[in-house]
Amino acid sequence: MRQFFKFVFATIVGLILFMVIGIIFLVSLAAAAGGDKKAEVKANSVLKLDLNYKIPEKTDDNPFAGLSLGNLKPSKAIGLTEIRESIAKAKTDDNIKGIYLDLGINDNGLATLQVIRESLLDFRKSGKFVYSYGEVLSQKAYYLSTVSDQIFINPNGGMQLTGFGRQIMYYKGMFEKLGIEVQDFHCGAFKSAIEPFIRTDMTPANRQQMMHIYEDIYSHFLVTIGKDRKIDTATLSNIINNITAENPQKDKELNLIDDVVYYDQLVDKMKEKVGVDKKKDLEMIELSKYASTLDKKVSGSNKIAVVYAEGEIVGGEGQDGEIGGEKFAKLISKLRKDEKVKAIVLRVNSPGGSALASDIMWRELVLAKKDKPLIISFGDVAASGGYYISCMGNRIFAQPNTITGSIGVFGLIPNAKKMLNEKLGITTDEVKVTKHGVFGGITKPLDAEESAYVQRSVEKIYGEFKSRVADGRSQVVKKVGNANMDTAYIETIAQGRVWTGTQGIELGLVDEIGGLDEAIAYAAKTANLKEFYTKAYPEEKSMQEKIAEAFGDAKANWVKQELGEQYEVYKTLEWVKKTKGVQARMVYDLGL
Repeated sequence: MRQFFKFVFATIVGLILFMVIGIIFLVSLAAAAGGDKKAEVKANSVLKLDLNYKIPEKTDDNPFAGLSLGNLKPSKAIGLTEIRESIAKAKTDDNIKGIYLDLGINDNGLATLQVIRESLLDFRKSGKFVYSYGEVLSQKAYYLSTVSDQIFINPNGGMQLTGFGRQIMYYKGMFEKLGIEVQDFHCGAFKSAIEPFIRTDMTPANRQQMMHIYEDIYSHFLVTIGKDRKIDTATLSNIINNITAENPQKDKELNLIDDVVYYDQLVDKMKEKVGVDKKKDLEMIELSKYASTLDKKVSGSNKIAVVYAEGEIVGGEGQDGEIGGEKFAKLISKLRKDEKVKAIVLRVNSPGGSALASDIMWRELVLAKKDKPLIISFGDVAASGGYYISCMGNRIFAQPNTITGSIGVFGLIPNAKKMLNEKLGITTDEVKVTKHGVFGGITKPLDAEESAYVQRSVEKIYGEFKSRVADGRSQVVKKVGNANMDTAYIETIAQGRVWTGTQGIELGLVDEIGGLDEAIAYAAKTANLKEFYTKAYPEEKSMQEKIAEAFGDAKANWVKQELGEQYEVYKTLEWVKKTKGVQARMVYDLGL
């Protein structure tokens, strides 16, 4: 009887798995069949922009958007490129009469929001309206909303307007309790990536650089909002410092918003603006549907390759959300040899990562630059390894609030001997025929010679990093003030220190304030192209990759939801566990 039930149970499990696989297969076919279908845009429509998600550089081609299997709810994320293109198309689309910006807890980078703001400002030149509405607005959502003709908030809603700062979590005490010693090796007084693992608070150098960054970002924030809302920066700063924006009615009195309304009242306002009778429905089209109407020119003899480098830099092929050094190098090599590719635009949104993988990528980019123009465009962050792979470009574009620099390296080697011995009762023994025959493990501390060996490695890579930057930038910028663009000068602005895009221009790390469009235009000009088309790389993933990615994302979202505030601790420990070799990376997020 027991065998019978085991057989029945196994059969049921097999049927369930078969059904799940069948559903995946059918959805895959449906997605493939309907992938090119364009949405209908009706007359007198309003384009709805709901941007309350983490906006990637380019659209996630996930075929399971909207599919729900229990807790697995993958979602389609329209990328920044397609958002810009959709807004640009809506500007000249006779069927689109305005844009409704659906506000919420928008937590995207300020550089990303800056690009969208500029696109919306350009849209308004058409004479069409942009209305913003929200119930509870984050500070970043408000920053985006101030580009609108009018801002509305729910009567019982509100917004957070408190300025900038960051609380950093330090893990030294936890590691000590666990019996783990973190052996660190680094170059640069400002390379603060290691601080959370070896200290209980920030160093004076790190405090100095963070204050410098936040002050520059805050100044840009005040000037931008003050100009849009016609509030002088002193008054606005006073509102923020005293948390005066405490309820929607007060916000209206302070001219931070235009009116306090419920959603149905907002819809009536948009109907009136569009010229639709209040008794009729307002035609509203979602961004995801409108993006399907975009026309892509994909043929011709002159191609500009737009290569997206987004995520952490790792060795090998890399996974979704990572930049695999070997995979990236192969792609650049292929584009370099493609005669149709007349220029390459590298779009970087990365905090860095493996120094070795960064160097492998750097080499291929140097070779590519010899054959065709190589233009760099920075997103929210292009720091450490992200700057390493950019420093040889013919020209570097960034937003004022881009985070860049962080020219420095570090290495972390955990010693878990005490934890294994005292907490788990695990001991180790060894046999070796040379003095350092078991060098490199995590079950014993490094001796003085081994520590010196690792530190020399870190210093060598740091020296190469500075040399790469000096060589690349000196071809574009000969001098900064009275200083030559050489390794001696780079040392004064390196040491792991991070800068904003505005500061980067002053220091010679960045050439122009601008986005991806400006970078593409510059690439076309440099390559003497009057007619061209752009193509995004890496190319679309295989169906198998899409399936794995979609459900991998769902798993990650589930973990984040379950852990709540402890997710950051989990993410940091996961990073420490998988980190190998010398790193050119920013570890913690500045929240910008």
